[in-house]
Amino acid sequence: MIWQLRIGNWKFTFTFAQVTDVIGVNSTLPDGKHILMWDFDNVPLRKVVKALKHVQRKHKLPDIYVFNSGKPNNYMAFCYKRLKWRKALSIVLDTPYVDYNFIKYAVWREHFTLRVSPKCGRWIHCIGVIKSKHKPTATVRELKSWVEYETLTRPSKKYVLEIPPFRTKGSETSIGR
Repeated sequence: MIWQLRIGNWKFTFTFAQVTDVIGVNSTLPDGKHILMWDFDNVPLRKVVKALKHVQRKHKLPDIYVFNSGKPNNYMAFCYKRLKWRKALSIVLDTPYVDYNFIKYAVWREHFTLRVSPKCGRWIHCIGVIKSKHKPTATVRELKSWVEYETLTRPSKKYVLEIPPFRTKGSETSIGR
């Protein structure tokens, strides 16, 4: 729940939310390059696979590993292609249906992060591999950047309370005088 209170030109925001701690892996490799990661929320699997196959062909990517995040129609994907950050980001941006918040935080942090631990009892599991003739240029063993972070257990509601600006004595406006 988010409460916002506006007093004159000042806005105060108070957040109350149930969170859970999870572990994630970052896309950064020891040499400063990145692997590809994708996050899809509320997208049917057939659309996820079609989108990933399209970018795989277009950018000559190696195998792409697709995981279900523990909820229906929520998927993640990894591809072990070593790329500079801007190139990795451009490929993910070229992929339809990628979650907007995943992209927003990736741009802000300059790396991708995907959850790898359970969240509220929901385990991640591999559902398949989109095969390719192209060879990987990175390995899972090179992923050395891990993070513990908190995430919301469920979506929150937003409540806004507006208080009009304070008026001092004599500041009232007269209309039709």
